[in-house]
Amino acid sequence: MRGLTLNLLLAVVWALLAGRLGTRELLIGFLVGLLVLTLFPRALGTELYIARLRAVGRFVWFFLRELTVANVQVASFALRRHPPLSPLIVAVPLRLTSEASQTMLAATITLMPGTVAMGFNPERTVMYAHAIGIPDPDDARESILKVERYLLDILHPIPDPDHLPPEEGTA
Repeated sequence: MRGLTLNLLLAVVWALLAGRLGTRELLIGFLVGLLVLTLFPRALGTELYIARLRAVGRFVWFFLRELTVANVQVASFALRRHPPLSPLIVAVPLRLTSEASQTMLAATITLMPGTVAMGFNPERTVMYAHAIGIPDPDDARESILKVERYLLDILHPIPDPDHLPPEEGTA
């Protein structure tokens, strides 16, 4: 929380220096503060905050890209006379341990057309999901594990600028 607190403090200082405490000045101050925190993370002790923000940015970009692709795929299924749905149910072993993070994973994959989280085993170590349009169960499982890796990167970021995102390296 140190990074967020410092960023908000810099936003308020910027707005006060601008002479007007409005939304526009606070937003500009927040962005200027973010720039300062990004340029000097080690000196200000905000490496974890910046790493988490980068992970959130990568997740948002990934999610929007996957959401667009999934919407186009499901729309093409709806327009075909005999769509290759290939419905299947997969069991996905999870590395996420908290209920909140598992709920986030379930909500994220359910938001993507063609995939629905069905539930968890009693120990909450395996999630069951229904998918269409992916003929191979391993590919369906891997697409869900990719979302999990992005969420793990947000929850446990590595404050290193050379850290590869989950798609290019191992999480």
